[in-house]
Amino acid sequence: MKKTLAILCLAALGGVPAMAAMTLTPLQIGIAGERVQLFRPETQVMGLRLNLALSENQDVMGLDVGLLSRSDRMSAIQLNLANWVEEEFIGVGAGLFNTMGSMAGLQAGIFNVVEQDMAGFQVGLFNMADNASGLQIGLINRTVSLRGLQIGLVNIIEEGPLTFFPIINAAF
Repeated sequence: MKKTLAILCLAALGGVPAMAAMTLTPLQIGIAGERVQLFRPETQVMGLRLNLALSENQDVMGLDVGLLSRSDRMSAIQLNLANWVEEEFIGVGAGLFNTMGSMAGLQAGIFNVVEQDMAGFQVGLFNMADNASGLQIGLINRTVSLRGLQIGLVNIIEEGPLTFFPIINAAF
């Protein structure tokens, strides 16, 4: 029995380098970003990613849960303290701080930023998007161009018919 257990342990340890070279995984667990996580950042996660402290992967599809999340592209439900998607996000992102390159879906948190195109909804205290199509609801809403509606105390559309208007501002 002890020999069988020892052989199984050695076989599992021998498989660790092979696991690290995988290009797709259904589960990623991250503790300290690319330095301490199950799979390399290049490995695509298609399933569940648990961010015990921080996980970093280029592509994620599925459910992303934990403290800090970082990726290049994501199609997921994202529930973290802070979410950072460098390029493209599709889905629902909820956290205290959310930063995305472009976004289609829902972004909810205290501080929400979309650096390029936003299609969908932003809900939070502070919402910012360069080119927005959809709805921003928050204390402060800011966008360069808008095709939609802003609801909040301070609403700014830099290239809108009304640059600033409290409570409700819109551009179509």
